[in-house]
Amino acid sequence: MKSVNDKLEEICGTLKKMDTIETALNSLVKENAVLREDMAVIKKDNAKKDEAILQLTEHCNKLDQAARSTTLRIIGLPVTALTTHADLMKTVYKEILQPILVAAKASGEIPEAAQAIPHYMIDNVFCIPSKSGTPTPVILKLSSQFMRSLIFRYKKTALPVFKDNSNRERSKYSVFEDLSPANHAIFRSFADDKKRVKSVWSFGGQIRFKTHDSETVYKVKSITDSYDTLVKPTRSTPASRLHSPMAS
Repeated sequence: MKSVNDKLEEICGTLKKMDTIETALNSLVKENAVLREDMAVIKKDNAKKDEAILQLTEHCNKLDQAARSTTLRIIGLPVTALTTHADLMKTVYKEILQPILVAAKASGEIPEAAQAIPHYMIDNVFCIPSKSGTPTPVILKLSSQFMRSLIFRYKKTALPVFKDNSNRERSKYSVFEDLSPANHAIFRSFADDKKRVKSVWSFGGQIRFKTHDSETVYKVKSITDSYDTLVKPTRSTPASRLHSPMAS
């Protein structure tokens, strides 16, 4: 009987421990449920914050790009980082602005008697650092949108050209829009994707590109856009970002 009583006491002790464990488990389950609810709220709040951050980033990028609306990036000019500001202005005027003005006068877009004074046309100009052995890029900020539009309109016909090793005629100087850091990074991502992207360019600060298997022009509208988000969905269903062909 003593042995049986000892066993019963042992069993009762075990049962009490199990009750204590069950109580603890129930408490943990309740705490876990509360934590899950709190985590869901936190995730929802974080999603809202992420969306707000993205919107602010997009807005800042648009403002940054708008601030560059009269700014151009020129590559190929015979200048270096040591070129003085005065010589840089003379070079930009002689090699870029003057040929454009001659072409615009010849087409009647500006009067023949119009006088072009470099200091009135150029708001600022400076070189930016480049890797050794590569051309020094020049940033040109113009005084008006009108002059900027003239440059893009006549750069292919007015600026000097040369023939490369394959006897193809190429522009001596490359003139691009001055893109914001975010837009420039997007531009480079498409330019480096040579297997899928046929051509890429910008217009009004907006990145545009064509694929090798289509003449459709895709427009990048967000800093989160990529080749996969813009092109692949259109293979099966039309997308709002799919646009009619246009020449680059």
